[in-house]
Amino acid sequence: MSQPPKIVKTYRDFGHIKRPRTLSNEQKQELLQRLFQKDASLFSSDPAIQEKIKKRLDWIDGVTPILPKIKDYQAFAEEVKSEFSHIVWCGMGGSALFPLVLAQMFGPQPGYPQFLVVDTNDPEIIKQVENLPLERTLFFIVSKSGTTLETLSHLKYFWQKLEEKGLNPGNHFVALTDQGSPLEELAKELGFRKVFPHPLCIGGRYAALSEIGFLPAALMGLDLNKALSYAQKMYEACHADIPWGYNLAASLAEFLVEAYVQGQDKISFITDPLLKPFALWLEQLLAESLGKNLTGLVPIVGESPGSPTVYGNDRTFIYLTLKGREKIYQRLISDLTEEGFRVKTYVLDERYEIFAEVFRWMLATALCGYFLTLNPFDEPDVVLTKEKTREFLEKFKQERDFGIELYLDESTGISFYYEDTISIEFPKFSALLKKFFKDFSPWTYVGFLAYLPPTSEIEDIFRDFRTLVRERKNCSTVFGFGPRYLHSTGQMHKGGPILSRFMIFTRKGRNPEQIISGEGYTFWDQQFAQACADFKALVERKKPVILIHLTENYKEDLKTFYHLLEKALTFE
Repeated sequence: MSQPPKIVKTYRDFGHIKRPRTLSNEQKQELLQRLFQKDASLFSSDPAIQEKIKKRLDWIDGVTPILPKIKDYQAFAEEVKSEFSHIVWCGMGGSALFPLVLAQMFGPQPGYPQFLVVDTNDPEIIKQVENLPLERTLFFIVSKSGTTLETLSHLKYFWQKLEEKGLNPGNHFVALTDQGSPLEELAKELGFRKVFPHPLCIGGRYAALSEIGFLPAALMGLDLNKALSYAQKMYEACHADIPWGYNLAASLAEFLVEAYVQGQDKISFITDPLLKPFALWLEQLLAESLGKNLTGLVPIVGESPGSPTVYGNDRTFIYLTLKGREKIYQRLISDLTEEGFRVKTYVLDERYEIFAEVFRWMLATALCGYFLTLNPFDEPDVVLTKEKTREFLEKFKQERDFGIELYLDESTGISFYYEDTISIEFPKFSALLKKFFKDFSPWTYVGFLAYLPPTSEIEDIFRDFRTLVRERKNCSTVFGFGPRYLHSTGQMHKGGPILSRFMIFTRKGRNPEQIISGEGYTFWDQQFAQACADFKALVERKKPVILIHLTENYKEDLKTFYHLLEKALTFE
């Protein structure tokens, strides 16, 4: 069977890459030893950057730091269980994704409160939270820095809603944040029920085995002993004392780096439906850690599985499944292997084994950063959208206008906007879509970014878009709900491989009653500002991007858009 041809990328100097297979066993073991000793010089020769990296390396200790706190978390969970029927976990990015994984994969055990993760400012989701029995609802405000825009907006808004009901809001709020952060000071000033300290030297996307993972697990009534046991066993199997060839994280890192060197930088996840939420956490870990310096690994999560013919030669596959359920995609995996694609399979004994997998993947990701000469502990391109969001919101507060003049497609009622990264002679939507797919390399990935309610229904609609594009263009696709993706894959979009282009979807739907206390704008305004800001950031990074603004009847508009997309891809 013929092998997929090697792809030579022109945007990265391969001379900077260290290939694991070229190192001696002694060098590999030394690398592991230095990493477990938290040697920041592995990732940068700049002393200032090394100091920043040192403040993000305590995750390497595995579950050891969390062990003395477990009983306290369980006691707190019992206290909460007796008083509240609902828990709302408000956070973004690393503060929310692993709790979201736990909520979707396990959910609260019998007798424990309903657990809702809010990592959005979408007006419809905000309304759903408002309609909860607030007198029996506990809010967790989670932000390591204590400055996260969306999360502080949740605090201001829901605090006011509790006041309006004549309740004492302080009894209904808990903070999880760095010691000394603005949120800690505010929580103490307002009289929060509890303030939990976030580990100072663990970054958000590496925090799954800290309070970020085990506090929500306790609140849901999960088996923490089982979770800890799995995590500890993986720690021991990845320790520096384990020879490289038998080290579970090292072998994964070598697989991923060799894929990159061979031009297969799209790491495509085929996932058992029961493990699907976990891939969302893996997506952030890889994208935000390794998508920078115009290069990196691109995680492809949530695509519909297809035959080998629809996959480009820039793909490598990770198959995640559960014991006893391997047959779900067994035929596809066999076909991919026969066609010469590289596939690595992980069979988990049970769902709790994800607590082990997070350590394997965190360590492997750090090793990939070393080999690819990337700093896996920063996110240099995330700040660009944050800055532009502030500018848009300030302009709106002063002028009640965002300064974006949308074009209207009269035949559909859909509005759109574009700038010079995709230019057409006349502002016609169908022409813009056709131009979007012109001069299109199959190694390009297309990103669909939706500032819409984060529901499975919407995700399924966009999965159809992704399947259509993949089949017609033989390329990879990614999808993200805004603003969630800004704290996850947004780093990769702006700082990663240059062969990428994006469609940002927004909609009408401003609710004037959802004014955020003290800000003078609504959640919809905040969300639209973020969408416009990310559009501008992508333009600044020379990425082809269009903004598509739907009506209030956005689900019907998306059906219409599918047909427009089909035409654009058919009549090129």
